[in-house]
Amino acid sequence: PRGRKPAAWRASSWTGGAASVALILLVLGGLASSREGGAARGGGWRPHDPRSADARPVVDPRSTLTVDGPDRPVAVGAAEEMAHVEAVDAETERWSMLLPATSADHRVFGRPRGNGKLAGPDQRLGFACHRRAIPRALDEPLSIVGFEPVTTRPEATHHITAFGCDAGAESLPETFFGATCAVWAFTVNKENEEGGKKAPCRVMIYAYDKGASGFRTPEGTAVKVGKGTGITHVVYQVHYLVPMDETVPIKPWADSSGIVFEIARGEAHRSRPKSLGVMAAMHTLMQLRTGEAKLPFSYTVGPFRDRLAPDFEAGAGKVTLVAAHLHGHHMLKRYETGLVRGGKQEPFGVIPAYRGYGPDQSFHPLPLGVERDAAPVTMGPDDVMYITCTFDTSDASGDRVDYGVAHGAEMCGQILYYHPFVSKAEAGGDGGAGRLVRPEPTSGEDRDNDLYNVFFNVTKIPTEGVEQDMVEGAAHALAGASQFIVN
Repeated sequence: PRGRKPAAWRASSWTGGAASVALILLVLGGLASSREGGAARGGGWRPHDPRSADARPVVDPRSTLTVDGPDRPVAVGAAEEMAHVEAVDAETERWSMLLPATSADHRVFGRPRGNGKLAGPDQRLGFACHRRAIPRALDEPLSIVGFEPVTTRPEATHHITAFGCDAGAESLPETFFGATCAVWAFTVNKENEEGGKKAPCRVMIYAYDKGASGFRTPEGTAVKVGKGTGITHVVYQVHYLVPMDETVPIKPWADSSGIVFEIARGEAHRSRPKSLGVMAAMHTLMQLRTGEAKLPFSYTVGPFRDRLAPDFEAGAGKVTLVAAHLHGHHMLKRYETGLVRGGKQEPFGVIPAYRGYGPDQSFHPLPLGVERDAAPVTMGPDDVMYITCTFDTSDASGDRVDYGVAHGAEMCGQILYYHPFVSKAEAGGDGGAGRLVRPEPTSGEDRDNDLYNVFFNVTKIPTEGVEQDMVEGAAHALAGASQFIVN
């Protein structure tokens, strides 16, 4: 999730902001339709559905889970069944990377304890993670040109965040839960270990938020993976947020949420020379007064001269912003973002009547909602990005609304696709298996996590009438996974 790390899941071995990561996510020249549980809306291709009505459930022999009655669905289907690849044409394939009918039970939401208390921060809040190797990624360079979210229970799925990883992801279980999943431990460098072991997952490549459409990259662009890029695997996190009208503990269900990737190779790959990267922004210490019908919250991010140095070099001193997912929850009513140049704000993305948990959370082509020509939105190394969210907290309870991932919390952040993004495997690696090399986060103020180009703004912004309490560095950032850039 994108939010404060649950107290019960804080791991003392993860230090500072490195463990406080979590958020990020489309209407772009032709978008893939969203599917619920793998069922397409209308005719056409349907992703592999492991839960067909005429088939007996497949139980993974590696699992200790058993079926003990109709109230407890079968937990796991063989993971290999889910890594389904279907040809679109001679050089394009759809890869269904779905959870293997995983039981959304106490491992996801916490376990009732003998003393009557419940484990975890919120029994409606839960996480599950899944990792797989990208088909063909060790053998050839590839282009991801489409991302299609699949949700078994769309009303209970807050977001799905996907990370690009190297072969080190093989050290993770195929499906895992708990703190490792919730706080993105697989994105955290273990600098206290001998040799300073690097995290296997250093970049975000896609994120879905509740109600959003899928994303298809613009012509000529793609997210580059495979041989030579340092990205050969995907790990994604599913953040569940069950509706308040359901009783706790949550009744388990067999979940096959995930992502269908459309992947090009050969000439179809080479026809998309522009490599897309993700930038994200989130303020993780936001606090809002309640009782306000029109309450603005603003912050800035950047400049990005150091962290995006190879991209500015490849782009002759600039990068081009092509699509934006502007994110908030049900209290967010207006969203605006842009660049500050010469002391003047130049908006490039505005949704004047924002509605959370719906199509407004899709990736939209830029510029969006502004009176300007359709020229590409470019950003230089000294530009600063601003974000202004306007909330209606009239009906909120208590004296303030905090940033967070649970019911009653809010967010003000964004995820952007841009190009060029330089993705190269480390020297000495064997191309596909080498690690992705980018400028490392420094020990300065921008070192709030170990993901490249993903930052969280933790600046305390004085707000009249709201007491600003300090939240410990590692705890505020990531209670789940959906992600961003911030200073």
